Amino acid sequence: MRTLIPMFAVSLCAAVAIGCNKFETPELTNHASNTLASDARSNQIVSLQLGQQPGAFQVEDVTGPAAGEFLCYRCKYSGKPTIVIFARQVNDSVTSLVQQIDRTVSENADKKLSAFMVVVGEDTEQVKPTLQRVQVAQHIENTPLTVFNEKEGPAGYGLNPNTQIQVMMWNDDGLKVNKPLAPHLSKEEISEVVSQTSEILN
Repeated sequence: MRTLIPMFAVSLCAAVAIGCNKFETPELTNHASNTLASDARSNQIVSLQLGQQPGAFQVEDVTGPAAGEFLCYRCKYSGKPTIVIFARQVNDSVTSLVQQIDRTVSENADKKLSAFMVVVGEDTEQVKPTLQRVQVAQHIENTPLTVFNEKEGPAGYGLNPNTQIQVMMWNDDGLKVNKPLAPHLSKEEISEVVSQTSEILN
């Protein structure tokens, strides 16, 4: 009898321990889930890193060859050296930058340099006439002007929410340039951005 009592006590303790673990598991699981959710939210605002391949996303073409349609210029240009100008507003700096980029694309047609501009916002309908006027006034022939109707921008790109202009450049090796810019740019600053196209030309 004396031998059985300690064994019973040990079994009882083991059962209690197992029971406690079962109750603690959901708390640990919830904590882990919250941590993962927090990490996921953090990852959404981390900008695309150099060397990474940008993901596909659809825009509404306003002035390009597919005007009025939704398409993926990232897919269309595929591994070609590509410049994309993300803008939250269309001002003189954006207009000048697009004009210079468009000229550079024309000058490097033999290297298949491509570009497109994306106006990002919650309501981009009102900016479409402006883009059409810019295309005509600045003779933009090689750079489709498009809109993306979400203020966060395309998923996975992590556009800086406090930046009015952000330029990315990539080729088949991945992202080479990711440059947040001030809302107003000098001629020298625009020239500096344009010169960085050399980093994606082979």
